[in-house]
Amino acid sequence: MRRRLLHNLAWVGSSQAVIAVLGLVSLALTARALGAAGLGVLAVVEAYSRSIARLLHPEPWQVVIKHGAEALEAGDHERFERLVWLSLVTDLALGLVAAVVGVALAGLAAHWMGAVGDGAALLALGATAALLAARPTAMGVLRLYDRFDLLARIDMGIAVLRLALVAVVWAAGGELFAFVLVFVAWTIADGLLPMLFTLPQMRRRGHRLCPASPRRIAAENPGLLRLFVNSNANVTLRQLRQRFDIVLLAGVLPASALGHYQLARRIGEAALRLGRPLGQVTFPEFARLVARGDRARLRRLLVWSSLGLSAALLVILAPVATQMDRLLPLAFGSGFAGAAACVNIMTAAMALYMAGLTSGPALMVLGRDQAMTVLTGATTAFFFAALIPAARIWGAEGAAAMQLVGNALWLVACLALALSASRVPTQGQAAT
Repeated sequence: MRRRLLHNLAWVGSSQAVIAVLGLVSLALTARALGAAGLGVLAVVEAYSRSIARLLHPEPWQVVIKHGAEALEAGDHERFERLVWLSLVTDLALGLVAAVVGVALAGLAAHWMGAVGDGAALLALGATAALLAARPTAMGVLRLYDRFDLLARIDMGIAVLRLALVAVVWAAGGELFAFVLVFVAWTIADGLLPMLFTLPQMRRRGHRLCPASPRRIAAENPGLLRLFVNSNANVTLRQLRQRFDIVLLAGVLPASALGHYQLARRIGEAALRLGRPLGQVTFPEFARLVARGDRARLRRLLVWSSLGLSAALLVILAPVATQMDRLLPLAFGSGFAGAAACVNIMTAAMALYMAGLTSGPALMVLGRDQAMTVLTGATTAFFFAALIPAARIWGAEGAAAMQLVGNALWLVACLALALSASRVPTQGQAAT
């Protein structure tokens, strides 16, 4: 397990570092082209599209990993094939629903979010990015196949594509509409390309898509629907804090302050890529350990992965934070000279979130997904209740501070619950 884990972590970690750098270059070009106010409007368009997609397109990859690992460990390939087929159909159908609803509600949303003025057309265009979103199924299958290397190459290729499109638009003096087109193009590529590479991988292993009734698939994968609902409720609640916040803040902060907040989020998300690989590669390992009943090894993996990530974050991020007021104007332009405090607060918030990335997968495979959803719901409710008052009083820095406090509460609660759950048998193991 250790060799496989380190191999996968090396691939995902290196690719995420490359993607983070490419993303920051794309952000710098976009910020220089649009300025703080233009970046704020683009942030609203992206946040609207992603919020609609997150609400209406629950992702089935957690189900594919957990129940797919059980099926492959048992040698039941047909059960695995039926599970993947249902996951892919779910992805494509819900992606279509999200795009249609996003386009239909664009006018109402533009009126509600006065910050985008007459930008209903931009919101509608951005919403079409939800089409062809088959990435979740592809992620689940490739991770089960231990093809983290292939997924890493695909993601780096998509990041290069995004940078190339942004560079072309920047060099041509493109305005906001062109950057929205770039967002749509690379988001569709991100949703479609991984699945196009996954299908040949399935054929090489003798697997195929096997249509079957959802009732049958649910019957042979006990707890499938519950895991699908709870895992997505948890992810949706978490990600809405990173997406819907911009939608709410559009009516409170001026466009330039939104631009500062968006810059802080994007830099924080780049930092998040440094820790996200650990959560990605440990999820399949947690699923295998639970399937084998080895909870002691799971607990050790959980503890050491969290401690190791926390130490790495402290070493990497602290020196950068001390130079942030000098780095931002140099990289993104003079319009972002006042964003250093917001960026540092948001980066710290993302660091706390990263430190708990392995506790979420552990809770899901241990059957504590419902409790995790309750915890995430409580911390998300606190965040949204405090967001607008904090933004009115302290501006973008206050909004970032609420991200920090919410992530701290979530980290402590989820890690404590995961350690507790790993010491008692899961329901399935107890029955055995």
